[in-house]
Amino acid sequence: MTGLPGDPTDPFPTTVSAGVTLVAIFGACLVGSTGAIRIAPLLVETAGLTLYAVGMCSRRRGHRLAGRPATAVGLLIAGGGLLGAVVLAPPLPTLLPLLACGLGALSVALGVFPVSARVARPLSTVGIALVFVGVTATTVVGMPSLWRSAVAVTLVYLSWDASERAIALGDRVGGTAETAAVELTGLAASVVVAAVAIALTLAAARIPITGPSIIGLAFLLVSSVFCLLALTHVPQSVDAD
Repeated sequence: MTGLPGDPTDPFPTTVSAGVTLVAIFGACLVGSTGAIRIAPLLVETAGLTLYAVGMCSRRRGHRLAGRPATAVGLLIAGGGLLGAVVLAPPLPTLLPLLACGLGALSVALGVFPVSARVARPLSTVGIALVFVGVTATTVVGMPSLWRSAVAVTLVYLSWDASERAIALGDRVGGTAETAAVELTGLAASVVVAAVAIALTLAAARIPITGPSIIGLAFLLVSSVFCLLALTHVPQSVDAD
């Protein structure tokens, strides 16, 4: 691929895919949650981490005077959202999945907009795993509608896919290279695969099944689809000419 440097001087995750990762992980946390006591802290954290990401982008572009306060304030707001979840003192079965989603989203944000490129993949991987656990637990405890569970799990998959693309491209060509076209093409393919997964799950849920929990069965199917996609749709590294 022409126009992309092969020896990056800025090996941070690329901005477009990193942004998509955050949108997807925030969506997974919010769509998979039910009730104001779960959603309100996550909304506060989402606002804080968005400000953090904007600050990190500003710092990378040389606007450190504006970027540093934004990152600091963003992290404080995000931490306040997590603290608020504890202060609200919901029942433990509600609090634990909420904290898993909240801490997972924080870890993902620190991974795709890292201070050091070395921690990008470990932080994003751990964060996405925590969100997946949180969404799964919320499905068991909160019993959201089937479509919410299906969309939430699929968004977790999309966040993983986008984060891997951001990190791989950053390692290969650098975080400041012009890679928007490559990233958007990969995103479009992932969205199509994700939409098919949701459609298959919702269609399978309409099949008459005798059992105690059709929602649990359908969510198991979503999880299986997620794992299958993870094995068959691993993002490929970008080849540079």
